[in-house]
Amino acid sequence: MASKRKYSPLWDHFESTEPKKAKCNYCSKTLAMSSSSIGSLSRHMKKVHPTINIKLNRLERIDDHEENASSTDLDQNVQEVPTTSTATSTSTAPIATTSTATTSTKATTVRRSTQIASTSMKDYIEIKKPLSLIKSQQLDEQLLKMIAKGYHALRIVEEQEFRKLVEMLNPGYKLPTRKTLSESLLPKAYNKALERVKKEIVKAIAVCITTDGWRSVTNDDYIAITAHYIDPDTYKLCSVMIGCCNYNESHTMVNISEFLHEKFCEWNIDYKITAVVSDNAANILGAVRIGGWRSVSCFAHSINLLVQNSLTTISETVTKVKNVVEYFNRSLPGARKLKEIQEQMNIAPLKLKQDISTRWNSTFDMLNRFFKIKDAIIATIAIIRSDLALSPNDWIVVEKAIPILSIFYEVTNEVSGENYVSASKYIVFCKLMSNQIEKFSAETTEPIKAFVTRLKDEMMQRFGDVEKNVLLREATILDPRFKQRGFRDIKNFDTAAAELKSKIGRIILPSERSNIPEPAEPSTVPSKANSIWEQFDEEVARLVPENPVAAGIVEFDKYIQEPLINRNQNPLLWWKERKAVYRCLYTYMLKRLHITATSVPCERVFSKAGLTLNDRRTRLTTRKLSQLMFISCN
Repeated sequence: MASKRKYSPLWDHFESTEPKKAKCNYCSKTLAMSSSSIGSLSRHMKKVHPTINIKLNRLERIDDHEENASSTDLDQNVQEVPTTSTATSTSTAPIATTSTATTSTKATTVRRSTQIASTSMKDYIEIKKPLSLIKSQQLDEQLLKMIAKGYHALRIVEEQEFRKLVEMLNPGYKLPTRKTLSESLLPKAYNKALERVKKEIVKAIAVCITTDGWRSVTNDDYIAITAHYIDPDTYKLCSVMIGCCNYNESHTMVNISEFLHEKFCEWNIDYKITAVVSDNAANILGAVRIGGWRSVSCFAHSINLLVQNSLTTISETVTKVKNVVEYFNRSLPGARKLKEIQEQMNIAPLKLKQDISTRWNSTFDMLNRFFKIKDAIIATIAIIRSDLALSPNDWIVVEKAIPILSIFYEVTNEVSGENYVSASKYIVFCKLMSNQIEKFSAETTEPIKAFVTRLKDEMMQRFGDVEKNVLLREATILDPRFKQRGFRDIKNFDTAAAELKSKIGRIILPSERSNIPEPAEPSTVPSKANSIWEQFDEEVARLVPENPVAAGIVEFDKYIQEPLINRNQNPLLWWKERKAVYRCLYTYMLKRLHITATSVPCERVFSKAGLTLNDRRTRLTTRKLSQLMFISCN
């Protein structure tokens, strides 16, 4: 039997899930209803969502429109015909003439009526044709996505020029009001995205979390949480934002730990957490420790602190460069003069970059740009501000500091991604950075010599024990691009390899768990002592280990002996091709290579939040900002 069509406007706000049941698009509550009445849906909307308008302005029928137009014309005809007949009766002209005039008048009237009716029909079909309900809903959803992902204000639907643009693009689409957009469409789109992301994260075998805190321009505190996992179907590293929530409690270790635990339970991933990546804030690290999760320090934050602490050895030169940059950025005549001299020297005009202490690699960007237009800067300063001139020794310091800082610039950019494996590079980059810094040990320029020495000390302090971190060293070994080659000390690899073999031997695969044989009863069938296969079976039995730990050792040794793949290849695709060969290693790999090396994903969330909640949008509530961020990041 065909299902009954749903004509009520209430179905714009509900979704039919089961027979006689419907789910609210705003609060996701499932309601029961009778076979012939949807009164429960109406009562729910009035009680729980009273601000949402459930009335639908129905369009006029074409027949009614034409009938009204025709009746109006006929009324005019009725008024015109008696006038003609009266004139005919009092006229001395022949009757035939009167009859002709009457016929002509009726024809003109009918023609005018037909033109009016056809014009109305054309206007309705070509210009005022309404969109279907599904199409209108799709346009509403796309409008909300544009606002969330483009950091637009909700009031854009009230701007006159935007409304004119939409009218020109599709006259049949009626823009929702700002209130409808805020109180109806936004919660609906948020709940829809929430259900979609929850369905996706269910497939994850292991989840890595990044978290950080942020304070908005309205002095509201937020905590962002992102989740990262390997999709076992597509073999891609996936990232989702599971919350950018307003947090009004005291930022103590206990409170933050409880907040994180509640979020993990809400998403049903509390038993899948393998690591929590955060910056070096003491309260976040303490919260992770209280929660019983493993912690990984953000690699990018650590590098930034390392560089900032070491730059104090060349602070005198850096300060002089900052003063010059500030002058040209602040003085319009100075900026114009610098541009003119660059053009005279046939140099592509470049603007100077300002150093910002909270922005990673900004000192390198400033010095690198400064040195690129060295000649133009020297000439311009000599003309307009000779007191800002740098000494020859300062220029030597700038020139020699750039290649040293470029090491950390390259590493920071490469580990900050979230769509490719990065945790396995943590130990490798520490090894490479140490080797590169060692090359500058023979430097004779005093400030640079002190700079290099300080960098070595900071590296040893922050990354001296990085190869002893269980998560990072196992991730390095399980990455077919690095394996043992990623370690600086081979002893640390041997220790990690022995532990990994033991862990792999304890893995019980799902197929093995269901096929564990029960104790067999003694067989009554006599064995063939002199079978031709007896010797062969004994040899095979000696080669195939029965101990699971021994089997894990064999699998691990075979994996280590395979050649390394190119470092630009995707290790997840390599594991996809060898999934059946290294079954235990593959299962364990899913719990390590999904870990991110930095908490940059949270920094990106806050950057988007800052673009959405700016000085012109301070009235945006914390709840709406959280919903907009969820839609924008997912």
